[in-house]
Amino acid sequence: MIEVNVSINAPVLYCDETILGIEIGNGYSFEKNYIDNLPFKEEITDCRGDLTVDYLDSIKSDENGKYLICISKKDVYQIENQIKGPGVYTDKDMMCGNQVKAHNKLETDYLYKMFSLLHLFKEGNIGTKEIFLDNVFSIGFMKNILHNTSINVTRNTTDDRVFSLVPDEVMSCNQFLSDYHGSEYTIFKNCIDEFVWGLEQVDIATGFEQFTTALEMTLLDHHQRGKKEVLSKRVAVMLENTPTAIGQMYARMKVFYHLRSESLHEGDGQNISKSKLFELESTVRRILVKCLERIKQELRTNTSVTWLEIKAMIINDLKSKVAAEKCGLNFY
Repeated sequence: MIEVNVSINAPVLYCDETILGIEIGNGYSFEKNYIDNLPFKEEITDCRGDLTVDYLDSIKSDENGKYLICISKKDVYQIENQIKGPGVYTDKDMMCGNQVKAHNKLETDYLYKMFSLLHLFKEGNIGTKEIFLDNVFSIGFMKNILHNTSINVTRNTTDDRVFSLVPDEVMSCNQFLSDYHGSEYTIFKNCIDEFVWGLEQVDIATGFEQFTTALEMTLLDHHQRGKKEVLSKRVAVMLENTPTAIGQMYARMKVFYHLRSESLHEGDGQNISKSKLFELESTVRRILVKCLERIKQELRTNTSVTWLEIKAMIINDLKSKVAAEKCGLNFY
């Protein structure tokens, strides 16, 4: 086996120093790095030495100069030696590129997961545009250096909301990441991915449509009839407790669904404002977090439970709550 030294670095967009206390695990840490000292400075600057446009809104400064918040990790992992004995080997064999890329993908997938969970914890356009992975290893007398870059081509760089935590939230955030980064996330990944895909949309109407789809994936049966009515009622009883609040959420969801239908089926998204987009985003976030809580609860008693099974439980509970609210005439 061959030992590979890897250094992973990435600027983190739209965040502030309050995230320095966040622990995402797997050897990663958030750091405050001054731009002149960045090991990957040449990768994110133009021919004049200025930062590329993706990073301009994330620059911070203090008395010592301009800086970025970055994610960083140094590690050692092993790959199989492709040289088995005498023979003819190509440069590709010597570089072990496929093995290195496979390991690097595991790292970038992990970061994607943890940033997805941060999006579920709180609003803010936190994330990476480029992740730089430098891999160094030797085969005999030959030293190999592989520089890989993972680029998030769909990264939304127009949402200027900063991910920022008050002191009490740092501990809560770390607990949230610890609670849901395992099987809970894996089981629920498709719905989370749809939510994150909505966050990545630059077009407001398209983001609005994706958020609605995330709700449908989470709370509706396949080929559900009367989607607008059913989804509005289920969201209302899942998130609210008082008759007035349930009625207001129900009415609000019907408005959202109407706007989504105008945009998706009629091509008219002009009535979807950014404030409505953010309001729906917040609603979906609350629903997904409640589902994660339910998933964790069910996993305690059945480690092999599937999302489809849990989803059926959630829907049955919501049907009962909706029926109770109908009796109370809280839907109108």
